Amino acid sequence: MVVKTFRRKRRMQYRNRSGVIYWHGAPGKNQIALTFDDGPGDPHTLKILDILNEHKVKATFFMVGRNVKNFPEIARRVAEEGHTIGNHTYNHRGQTLATPSMAIVEIKQTEDVIKEATSISPKFFRPPYGNANRWALRQAEKLGYIICLWSINAGDGLGGNWRRIEKKVLSESEDGVIILMHDKGRFSTQHSQKSTALALPRIISSLKESGYRLVTLTELLEL
Repeated sequence: MVVKTFRRKRRMQYRNRSGVIYWHGAPGKNQIALTFDDGPGDPHTLKILDILNEHKVKATFFMVGRNVKNFPEIARRVAEEGHTIGNHTYNHRGQTLATPSMAIVEIKQTEDVIKEATSISPKFFRPPYGNANRWALRQAEKLGYIICLWSINAGDGLGGNWRRIEKKVLSESEDGVIILMHDKGRFSTQHSQKSTALALPRIISSLKESGYRLVTLTELLEL
């Protein structure tokens, strides 16, 4: 596996035969990518879409297949509004990629429901929790996926004060980073996504004021 980055090149030396993982974009273009995991869900994906529209920003949504099945109309809205959609497996469980056959089922099921809901075939894949064994990643690449993790974890996935989320993202942001946030809670509480929605407008405004353009992964990675 090659961790593909365009900064700190000494940290690129994580290699095996599985291919490439992107976690950072090229510097020099003042671009940052916002990504949202675990949706779609009601109401928080809708709230985040409203915020992105208000600020004229495009983002990337890594969708869980079972949530697309439950909320196809929200997935459709994400696509219709010009955002990029990625594959985040069907069940979002740590063991879902335990074997090559399980990985294929999880990835293909999600691909199918996304395509049914949006008429789009996703090209980016992000494993649950950012963890996957090498054969699972190989299966994703054999299916034509580009594997993408993140540079900054906003820390909103399990809850958190919106001010801490904002501070963490802004203090770690730099040219080319990929920011991980969440548009649906994995557990019963939805507090974390309320915090995401409170922090997001402030994060967007501050990054724009600092001269950054907020783009999709397709644009950031030129893929």
